[in-house]
Amino acid sequence: MKKRVIFACTSGIATSTIATEKVKNYCAQHGIEVENIQSDVATVQSQDGMADLIIVTSKVSYKLEKTPIINGVPLITTIGEEDLLEEIVRILKGD
Repeated sequence: MKKRVIFACTSGIATSTIATEKVKNYCAQHGIEVENIQSDVATVQSQDGMADLIIVTSKVSYKLEKTPIINGVPLITTIGEEDLLEEIVRILKGD
């Protein structure tokens, strides 16, 4: 199963790269191939509908109409990381 995930942080480079590797590795262990797109939070709203999931490592106060958006900060702090990774797999599998 292949899923497209947008990873976004303030710059589109730093923390989203860390999150990308963790999510891709965890998803691979659960039979999900992740096609990742790096982005920045300023452009996320214009990318609604372009992916199966959007993970942001910066605070955003909006919801999107077509694409689930979740806070990926636990991927950086490691606090609650395992629960978040499980939630990501659930979302991508459609559970």
